[in-house]
Amino acid sequence: MTNDTNTNGASSAASPLVFNRVATGSNPALGPLQTLVNGNTWVGDTGFNLMVVPSPLGTNNSGFIVMISQLFETHSFEAVPAPVPNRSLNNGTEQIGAVKYVQAVAENRSKFILHEETGMWLNQTVGTNLPTTPRTGLEAVNGEPYTSYVNTNPVIRSGTVPHGNTFQAAGVWLEFPNTSTPAVPQANVIPFLQLSNYPNANGQLNFLPTYTDGSDPSDLQAAYKTEIQAALTRIGSTQTVEEFINPVNFLNAYAKNIISVDSLPITTADNCGAVINIPFERAVAGPQEFVCTFMIEKVATPGFAQPNATDETPFFYQLQYLQSIPLLFPKGFNGKDVLFPHWNVNTLIAI
Repeated sequence: MTNDTNTNGASSAASPLVFNRVATGSNPALGPLQTLVNGNTWVGDTGFNLMVVPSPLGTNNSGFIVMISQLFETHSFEAVPAPVPNRSLNNGTEQIGAVKYVQAVAENRSKFILHEETGMWLNQTVGTNLPTTPRTGLEAVNGEPYTSYVNTNPVIRSGTVPHGNTFQAAGVWLEFPNTSTPAVPQANVIPFLQLSNYPNANGQLNFLPTYTDGSDPSDLQAAYKTEIQAALTRIGSTQTVEEFINPVNFLNAYAKNIISVDSLPITTADNCGAVINIPFERAVAGPQEFVCTFMIEKVATPGFAQPNATDETPFFYQLQYLQSIPLLFPKGFNGKDVLFPHWNVNTLIAI
């Protein structure tokens, strides 16, 4: 018989590894999210935010104005230190790797805060079978549709915004390594830096406003382009209106010397999630869906060569993203309900 006592004579017991969960700094359930945590803090100042707001000050009494801001932005990430189990009675246990994030966005010149968001990125896995008897409760997910619940959309982003919006969006992460010569940069980052590959219900993102009744939006879109030009004039920008109709080009300008990419496309469309708005937001300018692609990129340091007398490393990580949150304005133009674009785009470096 064993006698487990401490130095004071009191009985002691070892803490069991409940469901094989150990709170350590290494969490294999994180999957593609691990690099976000390695970077911890990411900073970028080359992106833009485009926002449409109802206003009687619009050009030619359009009833809305477009606001454009160049961004100074930080994303901070922190891992939940152990997988989180979602258990079922007969079909195993899902394990989720979770990363907490805080996003802070300011106008680049004034550093006036524009947006703050808190939330989590989640990576769903099907768990592992433990060679233990009796069963401990942590077993691989089995059977359909149970496995598909995990595998169909394994990556999830859950966020809360102080305007009074909360969203859940899901997707399938993709990896783009250069398999032939992993140490050599890709010639480009196609196929994902083009609008047709961003997830949404209709197969392609659209950054022009539309009427919800399906009527011809030509007059609406002409007014919208006029408001974009007015916004660019206000901030003293020499960029063109067309650059704000296809913002992917703001990413392509910095998609150079890329070795590999983990792409995290998520969406609320097609029953992959939802946006919940407080009543004021629903009534005035309610976000209708959330579509985002994060691209975690390993980038070759330009001009790096060994031996190197500087503190440079042969590669670094950058994060590129484009997210779209279209806004519904009741009676937003010509007495019709309008779906207006609202988007952010940026390139950030891990520091």
